[in-house]
Amino acid sequence: MTNSNNWQAPGLNRRKIGDYIVTAIVDGIVAAPFDLLSGIGPDEAMSMTVAAGRRPSSAITVSTYLIEGKGRTILVDGGSGGIGGWGGRLHASLAAANVDPRAIDQILLTHAHPDHIGGLVGALSAPQFPNAELVMHDAEFVFWSDDANLSQAPDAVKPFFQGARSAFVAYAARRRTISAGEVAPGIGIEHLPGHTPGHSGYRIDGGDASLLIWGDIVHYPDIQVPRPGVTIAFDVDQKAAAETRKKVLERVSATGELVAGMHLNFPGFARLSKTGQSFEIRHEPWSAELV
Repeated sequence: MTNSNNWQAPGLNRRKIGDYIVTAIVDGIVAAPFDLLSGIGPDEAMSMTVAAGRRPSSAITVSTYLIEGKGRTILVDGGSGGIGGWGGRLHASLAAANVDPRAIDQILLTHAHPDHIGGLVGALSAPQFPNAELVMHDAEFVFWSDDANLSQAPDAVKPFFQGARSAFVAYAARRRTISAGEVAPGIGIEHLPGHTPGHSGYRIDGGDASLLIWGDIVHYPDIQVPRPGVTIAFDVDQKAAAETRKKVLERVSATGELVAGMHLNFPGFARLSKTGQSFEIRHEPWSAELV
């Protein structure tokens, strides 16, 4: 578990999207080196980070999103759970937001990497959200459940399979896979493959406003938005991940749609624009008033 003495105050930021209130919740960080990136060297990656006004660090922010409204309390991903010293602040942040884990009735999983499922299962493999339905793309469940994939995986990745399967078993009685369509009223799944085979985003259609929670389209927004060809070692299919990222960046920069992502810098919401062949991310500022 990460050292709570080093924690800031709970990272919570709310936005109103139609009939839903969406809260960005910072789970913490993953201490990852720039060496994991392909298509850019560590020195240039650090230079881009500093030039964007960030501190000189390769740490990756990990967030989840809470969706409340229409009689639903929905969590998108479960954070890292403190596994390997990663994150672990989700449950403290939910308490700060006055949300009882037993009130969560649905968990929308973008994909089953450890920093997205680590906070879903507690001691003795018990579900941390006992009343929640776990929803994911069909291809995600199939990939992590396939023994052939497990046997062919590098030794360093095998624990990823074990963690994913643990979460799948913990929520087996309330688990649903889906390939398209609505997962809740006004919330649809969007398949965004590459990072993992079933990697998905969730789009909230609020009429005049919409929000795409795009999962891991980027890990380093200040690098991979202007340079979408840069990939990370965690991508199962790096070519497909880069292609999906470019398509999503093209679309949301054209529409001006609000986006959220598990590795965006807090306060967790952003819009994109495009000039020539270059994309730019503009993080939405925190507001004292709910907008």
